[in-house]
Amino acid sequence: MTEKNRVVEFKTDRIVCLDSPISGGRGEKLHLFAEVIDTITISDRCWVRPLAIARSNPESFNVEFLHDLRDAAQLILPKAFFRDALDTEVLPLISELFHPAKDSIRSANSQKILYRFIADLYRSS
Repeated sequence: MTEKNRVVEFKTDRIVCLDSPISGGRGEKLHLFAEVIDTITISDRCWVRPLAIARSNPESFNVEFLHDLRDAAQLILPKAFFRDALDTEVLPLISELFHPAKDSIRSANSQKILYRFIADLYRSS
């Protein structure tokens, strides 16, 4: 079975991840983490609530929190764009979102950051 033919089923409240195909200078990748609100089976899409954008480095296996997107608009995107988020990715992210180590304030430009991430995604595909 090829990647395009796989059946993706996500349940409500599950945390999913959208990996950006664009990587940084040191092989770092950006990831959009979101909570599933619902799935739209007729169009094979997923309705999600963005949570955060994070960066990962494949050499160190660290996930670095970048942007809090909880104030950004909800998205409806093809289910095939998403994968299940791993516990090792989600736990540090949720910890940072709900119990920040530093006095972080929700990003005032979260909508612009989200639009840029999605535009880059479609531009590269």
